[in-house]
Amino acid sequence: MASTITEKIVSRSAGKKAVAGDLIDTLPVDKLYFNEVIGPPAILNFQKDFDDVFQSAGKRMKVFDPMRVAFMPDHTVPSCSIMVSSGVKLMASFAKDQGIKMYKEGDGIEHTVASEEGFVLPGEVAVATDSHTCTQGALGSLAFGVGTTEAENLLATGELYSFTVPESISFRVNGMLQHGVYPKDLVLHILGLVGQGGCSKRVAEYSGSTFDSMDMDGRFTVCNLSVEMSARTAIINPDATTMSYVEAALRGRGASLSEEESRMIARSDPDATYSQTVPVDASKVEPTVSLPHSPANAKPVSEVNDPINVVFLGSCANARKSDLTVAARILKGRKVHPDTNLVVIPASRKVYNWAMENGILATIAESGANIESSNCGPCFGKHMGILAPGDRCLSTSNRNYKGRMGSSEAFIYLGSPAVAAATAIEGKIADPRKYLSE
Repeated sequence: MASTITEKIVSRSAGKKAVAGDLIDTLPVDKLYFNEVIGPPAILNFQKDFDDVFQSAGKRMKVFDPMRVAFMPDHTVPSCSIMVSSGVKLMASFAKDQGIKMYKEGDGIEHTVASEEGFVLPGEVAVATDSHTCTQGALGSLAFGVGTTEAENLLATGELYSFTVPESISFRVNGMLQHGVYPKDLVLHILGLVGQGGCSKRVAEYSGSTFDSMDMDGRFTVCNLSVEMSARTAIINPDATTMSYVEAALRGRGASLSEEESRMIARSDPDATYSQTVPVDASKVEPTVSLPHSPANAKPVSEVNDPINVVFLGSCANARKSDLTVAARILKGRKVHPDTNLVVIPASRKVYNWAMENGILATIAESGANIESSNCGPCFGKHMGILAPGDRCLSTSNRNYKGRMGSSEAFIYLGSPAVAAATAIEGKIADPRKYLSE
């Protein structure tokens, strides 16, 4: 029977044939990573709930496999409170005791670091304590978020229980993106097309000529935003572009893909069954923004010119090399509007250092932007750019719900880094194509 990539990954992990709708009693996971929001309570619960179990077995308390776990503090770093600092300290102490990799504050946003470091690999089941774990689907992995209780149990057993194999929707995207149109515009267009619940509890599987020619930065962005149409996760079949990225990431830490890891790589069969097929003509997509208060409230930039006083270029959705590059190209020799504040946060330390070495950060800084070390802060309204009542913000992040970035009386728009840069210059939603054609 033909299978989707999701069905193949679950089948490999479960050790038996699995199809959409099947209930899997026990699903082993390959990788598990935590941020400092859920990590500390999961650790404390693990220590409290499993202490007796290990003692009764005469064993030292130990996670299921420290080499398959990672801690990545990213949401509120550098720490903005005693509580956050205490949580990060707890993670570091637990990581040292257990032999788990603990990243430093500022190393990067977890979903960027997990792929950039080659921690998550194609064909794996990867879970983390954040809904945008779906970003890793760009690698061809089955990746999704879990809550505190599941994470606690995973630390002990490395297994998920009562897992229902999700159905998949095939998004077949063909055509070349227009000049000045980016993967962020494409995914916002798709969200507007299918609606906020358009992929509920299912996997968004992307294919087609548009993705065949799309770089990994763009693929990560599309997968990242897919949860905003209520998808369980998103996935793209791995190809030469994927493998080139993965091999480079592994080389960066002196590793390479093993034979066993190579055998895990899966791809959908041509005649696999999908619950729905959605055709998309990428050549017709324009620069797009999502208006308050839903990512699915998408419109072409040409139909919007609302005033903006805050612009945020960052988050796990958009702050990689290509994103900063296009923003710098637009901002070069220009100034941020006097009534607008531009905050730029690279997605990782590696991206930050690369952009610094290549003069990109200097260009952005000279325009009048505030550049911060890698963190999630403004995206979820924690620090480094909290919105006040009445603020209107254009953000390259993934959510624009009321109160997401601060005051519930603020208004959040979503757009690409190119739209963000053009908007920062004009102080209103702006089409970046006029700057890119110069």
